[in-house]
Amino acid sequence: MKLFKEWNVEAHYGPEIVKVMLEELVTRKNKLEKMEKAKLRWALFVMLCVAIFLLFGSRVLTSQQLSFNTNILAAIIGHPLILALMLLLSIGFFQLHFFVKKVKKAEKEFDELREEFIDRSSELWPNDTDWESREALYSFVKKEHDINLYHK
Repeated sequence: MKLFKEWNVEAHYGPEIVKVMLEELVTRKNKLEKMEKAKLRWALFVMLCVAIFLLFGSRVLTSQQLSFNTNILAAIIGHPLILALMLLLSIGFFQLHFFVKKVKKAEKEFDELREEFIDRSSELWPNDTDWESREALYSFVKKEHDINLYHK
């Protein structure tokens, strides 16, 4: 990976599988962050739509002369802007639900690979003299990519 080459940590990799696993970890971490940002944007969109819907819906209902015999659902649906807000709100809820699922899946995949890397670290660096290399690589990954490989 380009970032690892720029920081000259190639000497600390050990076997080639370490490089492959680290590149996949960084890729999965970036995917997770991307999905979390999308989820946050859709959550903000839904909250904005709910606020506008409640504000505008209350104004429409108070501006109309409503009695006990009036059908509130017909009064709300009769206004085209409220219908558009309801459509946007439903799209927002579906997208939010979709991205919540995607975030859970991406987080699960990232954590599984990270835990596998931690479990296999004794296989990847079998010698006790390789602890310095492992520590240098772990601190680089923690500092640059915010991936904690020290413990599960």
